[in-house]
Amino acid sequence: MYKVYIVEDEHLERKALQMIINGQAPNVKIVGTAASGKDALKGIAETNPQIILMDINIPEINGIEVLRRVKKSDPEKKVILITAFNEFDFAHQAIKAKVDDLLLKPIRPEQLIASLNQAIEGLQANTRSNIDEKMSEIIYAVVHKKYTQCREAVQTYLNLLYDHYGFDLISIQKEVQTLMRELQTVADDNGGYEIVSPLKSTSGHKHFARQFQNRYNLRVEIMKVIGKIFDHMKTNPDRKSSIEDILNFIDRNAANDISLEQVGEYANMSSYYLSKIFKKETGMNFVTYLTKQKIQIAKDMLINTDTPIINIALDLSYHEPNYFSKVFKKNVGITPTAYRRKYRNTGAQTEAAE
Repeated sequence: MYKVYIVEDEHLERKALQMIINGQAPNVKIVGTAASGKDALKGIAETNPQIILMDINIPEINGIEVLRRVKKSDPEKKVILITAFNEFDFAHQAIKAKVDDLLLKPIRPEQLIASLNQAIEGLQANTRSNIDEKMSEIIYAVVHKKYTQCREAVQTYLNLLYDHYGFDLISIQKEVQTLMRELQTVADDNGGYEIVSPLKSTSGHKHFARQFQNRYNLRVEIMKVIGKIFDHMKTNPDRKSSIEDILNFIDRNAANDISLEQVGEYANMSSYYLSKIFKKETGMNFVTYLTKQKIQIAKDMLINTDTPIINIALDLSYHEPNYFSKVFKKNVGITPTAYRRKYRNTGAQTEAAE
């Protein structure tokens, strides 16, 4: 379902557009309307539509200027402009501002539907390209052992899948299985590790849905697979690890109660030497960095799961929930409860990733 926002200052014209779309465009949902450019910019920011259907001649801020601002903010949004003026100047300005289509009034229903379908085809092509590009970024980050980049790319990849497919779990499962095949190729090229994960299963989508009820659970499982590949890529146990290897190891195990000694054992370094180079390379000590990573996981869980705060604390090896809340507030500025209340329903996937 694609979201459309209508901007038209004439009440009857606006209603006519709504009637055509509601009656003849089943794959489109109207998420808002506005009668002025100022209200349009506010409404577009709040509803985040993929398609904007807008009259050029609207009050306060005209349609051409709204088009410019929308395209500057998000070039992939599709903007269809409507005008009663068949003049070269308007068309030239609209094309220069990268309009996706220009319709002349009075608009025939078949013209409007054809324009919407064209916009949808463009969005689908963009999404396919973005999904493929993000999957390539995941593979690149795995090959080059960049765990943090992996985590961020996986989150964006899943956001793209869920935004594009919605509740079509069959398609999401197929996309993830493609990613698993690509990751298996990387594993084969780095020691022949065989990935063991329910994500490789070809069982029905109902089984997939039961195991991975939301994108958070799915992301956790994908990152487990990537973490195992990273473990098998450390081929020489006698070689001292690079700082990137060390940070990857800490990031992957931050939820556990790992110690400087355990990291030193992994890195083949003494705790004293590791502590010195860690501070030199990162600008912070081990405990500060580990706490930072734990808080990042906590923010993610607060936004994307229903896990009680006491369980989040225990999952992150904070055995005293009150102490966890104190540490969280010190680092974030608000309590875990306040953070969940503030960001839970505001599309804050990006906030958690920062």
